[in-house]
Amino acid sequence: MIRQTSSAIATIIRDFVSIYPVSLNLNLTIYTQKSGKFYKPWPVSTPIVISDAAQISELSNSSHVLSQRAAYNDIFGLKTTLNNYKADETATARSRLSGRLIYVNGVKNLPKLYPFLSQRLDYELKKEMRLGRHKQDGSISLPLAPLMRNLTTSLMAFIFLGGNLSTDPIMANALLQYPKDMMKSFAAFQFTPSILSRYVFDLHFFQRSNLTLPSFVHAILTKRGRAMHILVNKLTEIMGPGRDTWDEPEATKKLTLAWNMPELATENKYWTDASLLAQSLLGMWFAAIHQPWMNLDFVLQELCLSEAWQHKLLGELKGCEKLDYHTLQQLPCLDGFIKETVRLNPLDTMAIRRKALQDYTFSGGSPHVPAGRIVCVSSYNLMHDAVHYPCPDEFEPFRFINKETGASTSRFTDVHENFPIWGYGSLACPGRIQASIVMKMVVAAIVAKYEIRLEDEGAKRMWSWESFRMPYEGTRILLRERKG
Repeated sequence: MIRQTSSAIATIIRDFVSIYPVSLNLNLTIYTQKSGKFYKPWPVSTPIVISDAAQISELSNSSHVLSQRAAYNDIFGLKTTLNNYKADETATARSRLSGRLIYVNGVKNLPKLYPFLSQRLDYELKKEMRLGRHKQDGSISLPLAPLMRNLTTSLMAFIFLGGNLSTDPIMANALLQYPKDMMKSFAAFQFTPSILSRYVFDLHFFQRSNLTLPSFVHAILTKRGRAMHILVNKLTEIMGPGRDTWDEPEATKKLTLAWNMPELATENKYWTDASLLAQSLLGMWFAAIHQPWMNLDFVLQELCLSEAWQHKLLGELKGCEKLDYHTLQQLPCLDGFIKETVRLNPLDTMAIRRKALQDYTFSGGSPHVPAGRIVCVSSYNLMHDAVHYPCPDEFEPFRFINKETGASTSRFTDVHENFPIWGYGSLACPGRIQASIVMKMVVAAIVAKYEIRLEDEGAKRMWSWESFRMPYEGTRILLRERKG
């Protein structure tokens, strides 16, 4: 019985994550005869959607009642995929630490890390090219999604852990696998009945005195959370007893997030031990890695479809006397192209999701949000508002550039209610600067060296499920080295 169930689940997930070019809907969810209900990881009621600027601000700054953590636990099953995750926790210590670690110390260290990141990107891109299919016209064919995922993971891993750990074969594989496990679990929790998703599977490597209860499905899909435990154990070591013996050159070690985190954590008694820090940093890793590569996939797709914009970005890059960190971040055409791509291709058409931990009524008297309900904004509607985005359905990166000065009027990393991909208010994504520089480095490296186009322009390139939009795994890109 167990073997048959495992096989059935594996088939469902294989079909899902191989990403056939179809649009999925709620009717595909498995029905359980025993309970007579479809299993959903989040409440089946329609989210309460707001659009008023004052309400968006209130939504973003009422985390004691409207919980971001609880909302995303419902989606990703974080109680299962992150050990010791407390979905209803409202402590501000976590958000304060992540803000200081990533947005303050992390951003301050990026210019110093940039030369090392450039070397890593050059090495990884050459390695990926060697694995591609050679075509008669001299181009090389590569699957776009794995290419973007691998390059992004490699750069982000360096920011988090430095050069040695991020290239250690076991760690590198776990860093790449863990976000995949999260997404597979997300997919599984949509399609498997609650009798399988919720019942426990005893993991022997947890002490009985502090036993967590990962789901049966999660245990099957993730090999009992193998990648998660590899990462947690190593992070606990280097941020705890093995901190002083961590094998990483001083020039890069003290620039990493893993080195800076314990130093910042000593200021708050909430952080009781290294294992708690490790769990928190692992959560940051998933947040940092799962969106940039998908956004990059869409950016490269748009570039493949516009030779004119390839030449425009190439000209902008060639016009730079020195392409360092600060220069790359300030390029208006590159920034505008990425921002416009993300505006028209949001990964989630809903944003700033919050779950009410108790009944809540907005200060204006409405809407009223019952406990357990989700309240959010429509990122699609906000980013297609004709008042802020004239001709909103047209792809026009120059809408973010001053026609007279050529400078950016609105940057990709700006937080605004009409560009809610970073969230809003006090819980706006602290890692948006890191995400931006990684994306820009990858685009610049490819545009500077290669002419690119899609191998099959007629093939479907993205798929959707509920409010989520994701790149198709099978899309292939052709890269041909530029002459001269």
